[in-house]
Parts: sequence; structure tokens; C-alpha cells
Amino acid sequence: MRYSGLSLLLLALIAGAVAAWLQLSRPMFVVVVAGIICFVGLLALIRDGWHQTSPENLEERGIFPDDASLPVYDPGLSRNYSPMLPSALRRQPSSSRTRAPRSLATSPARSRPPAPAPSPARSAVAKPAKPARRSPVRHRGDRLEPDATVTFAGERQAAGIDDLIARLDSELVGLAPVKQKVSEIGSLLLVDRARQRFGLSASRPNLHMCFTGAPGTGKTTVALMMADLLHRLGYLQQGQLVHAMRDDLVGQYIGQTAPRTKHVLARAMGGVLFIDEAYSLYRDGDSRDYGQECIDILMQVMENDRDKIVVILAGYKDRMDDFFESNPGMRSRVAHHLDFAAYPADELLAIGRLMLDRSAYYLSPDATISFYEYLAAEREQAQFANARSVRNALERARLQHAYRLAAEPERPWTKDDLMRLEPEDILLSQDPL
Repeated sequence: MRYSGLSLLLLALIAGAVAAWLQLSRPMFVVVVAGIICFVGLLALIRDGWHQTSPENLEERGIFPDDASLPVYDPGLSRNYSPMLPSALRRQPSSSRTRAPRSLATSPARSRPPAPAPSPARSAVAKPAKPARRSPVRHRGDRLEPDATVTFAGERQAAGIDDLIARLDSELVGLAPVKQKVSEIGSLLLVDRARQRFGLSASRPNLHMCFTGAPGTGKTTVALMMADLLHRLGYLQQGQLVHAMRDDLVGQYIGQTAPRTKHVLARAMGGVLFIDEAYSLYRDGDSRDYGQECIDILMQVMENDRDKIVVILAGYKDRMDDFFESNPGMRSRVAHHLDFAAYPADELLAIGRLMLDRSAYYLSPDATISFYEYLAAEREQAQFANARSVRNALERARLQHAYRLAAEPERPWTKDDLMRLEPEDILLSQDPL
């Protein structure tokens, strides 16, 4: 009764065999039986192949061909990059453009108008749009004579990174060591671009990184800007950022981890793979944990494909130190370690003001004092999450502000009243962060 369809099919085949035995000669009967056996075998192979490629079976084995759950952030690129091409390709004659690979073909801008740049205020959780490609034959890619000179102001303008550095300074409060490291990496790639114009070659720098710090200190934001910077300077082909955690990489059963890890790496190729809470990949003492398989694959890709992908590991500093102690091979593959220190109260207040400015709100002088005192007390709590907690506190203050105004429906309110937060809005919304 469980396989009624299969049983009826077999019954029909047996009946056919018996009828052939009674009606046909022995040679014809052998031919008919052989045909039936071949038909049954072919049917079994087709059914097995159909079962193996079904979505349910693929998910059980850790394969996700249409997985769109991993957040992929498009950094909102508005400029074309200058890829670091070998000199042989840079000097390719224009007559051979039609034979060039697709990645080196003439810019699509000649055949259709370029798509508008996406808004930087939107974080897309979807496949990012491919950046516009330029022709490999361009003025700035030409070889310079030994006695020529270059200016890095011109190189920065050609790469279009000035507005990115300015946005990094204006949107992120504090974090002076982190901003310094970003500027150093940008300077290194700018010098490499200038050296290539003189025909000077150097080994490709290792830019795998580790971000350590408490939640809400700007690690994901800096990773997104870093992906944009590396793309504009030609280090990365696409510049997308794929955010992943342990569950996206490590399976629960044998045979699931490798397909999951390779699937995530394939989505991040050409951009940045940001692994949050990376220390959770390794669980010492758990014999049934498959995180080490994921780490081995990551180390292989970080070494062999560092020209195609940048891996950023993020997490608490003490736990990441333990992770590197348990995996010395991973430590040797990470060249840059950036520590995101917790914000003091005055920087938290500045972050809050930036958030309010974007929403057309502001704090009155008395509300500023109340909010500062509130942040100074709450930042000492273990659950405090820096900028995230500031955002949550301001959301509650806006809620209280709206309730206060709506409680007097007959009173006329001015535009300034709709923008100004008062001390009672801060004090009445003070829940644990």
C-alpha cells in the first residue's frame, strides 16, 4: 500500500512477461524480457536522478543553489574602477578589442546608457548590480616614461576615493586608529597603481583582516566602506560585501559543511566576505563539530585566491585571540588587525546627534544634558551595544515625543516643536539598553 503505483507497474510487467511466454517463441520471448529489464533499469536511473536533484535532497546535503538568505550589501558604487592589468593587456591594440575576453571588452556605455548609481542610503539584500566596465585602452593606463612624474592628488581623483574618505570621517565618530589603517591601505594601493604606470611590479598585498570589538562599534560599516575602497582602487573586481555567520558555513551533519562554505565563498568572489562572530567556527572539545572543515577550506581560499576575495573576520577581541591560538594557520593569513574600541559618552552623544540630524530631530540644551547622563550610566552595563543602543534609546525618545504632542490634540504645534526632543522625552523613555 505504501508503493501502490510501483506495485501496479510491476504487476503489469509480470503479466506482460507471462503473456509473452505463452504467445511468443523462445527467441522472441528473450528479446521481450530483455527490453522489459532495460526499461525498468532506465526508469530506476531517471527516478534516482530526479530524487538527487530535488530541492529537499539538495538542502539535506547542504547545497543551496537558489539561496538568497545571505545578506549581500551593494556599497553604492558610482565610479568605475581602474583594474590593475598586466602591461601586455594595457598595450593591446584597439583592433583586437573584438577578440578580447568579455571582462576586457568595450564599455557598455557605448551601446546603452549607464544605469543610475544606487542610493547609498539603501542596503540591498539581493544580488548587487555589476559595476560598469571600462575599455582596457585608456589614457591613465598608458605606460609612463622613466622621466615622467605623477601626483597622488590626480591618482585619488582618478580612483574617486576622496568622497569615500570624507564620508568615512563624517559618518563615523572617533575610531582614529581604524581610519588611519583605512588610509594606509588606500595609500598602498594608490602607490601600486602609480608604480604600474611606470612598469614597476610588486607582489599583490595580502588584505585579509580581523575586526575586533564590542557590538555597535562600526565593524560592519567599515567593512562595507572597505569593500567600496578596494573596488574603486582596482583590487576587487565587484566590491560586494557578503555577511555570513556560523550557520551559513557549518553544517550539522557529515557532508554539509563543504558545500555550504563553498557556496558562500562563490557568492563573495570578487568582493569581501565578512564573517561575524568568527570565533564560533571552532568549538574545542566537541568531537561532532564540523567547523574545522570550514576553517580548512577558508584558509585554502584565503591563500590561493587572495587576488579574488578579501576575508574579514569579526568578533570580541578575547574570543578572537583564543580562535587564533587554536588555529595558527588562520592567524598567519590575516595581515591586518583592527580594534574597534568602545565609545566614550561624549562620542556616543555625537553619534546620537548624527542620527537625529538624518531624521530632522534635535535635542534641546536640557535634553542634551539628560541624554549625556543617561548614556554615561548605561555604557557601564554589560548589555550595552554602543551605537545600536544609542539608536534604540532615540527611537524610544521619538516615541515618547510623539505621544506627548498627540496628547494635546487642540494645541497648535510649530515645526520646531515637531523636531525638538525635550528632557521628559529622554527621561520617560529610559528603559534598560
